Amino acid sequence: EPEAECKRYVEVRNITKEGCRLDNVEVSFCRGRCLSWTDVIMEEPHLRSECECCSYKLDLVKPVRFLSLQCDSGESEQVFLPVITSCECTSCHGGDLSRR
Repeated sequence: EPEAECKRYVEVRNITKEGCRLDNVEVSFCRGRCLSWTDVIMEEPHLRSECECCSYKLDLVKPVRFLSLQCDSGESEQVFLPVITSCECTSCHGGDLSRR
């Protein structure tokens, strides 16, 4: 079955890092197909290509969430999780939409 068009998904995951973990964290991510093609043209260099990737856009107000993972040692580890608000096809050459 072919992959769907580029879009945002949300999934509940267990986050682990070096003996520390936090369960049932809502994570958003991008997945899907985008347009890419190569065509022949009469002028140099005789080929023209377009390549787009399924990229993300971060929340402008709060681009990351801070999480506190519980460690086996009893300590806690601070990590951050990017907050993706939307996904879209964008040129692979400069693809970070968060900088637009």
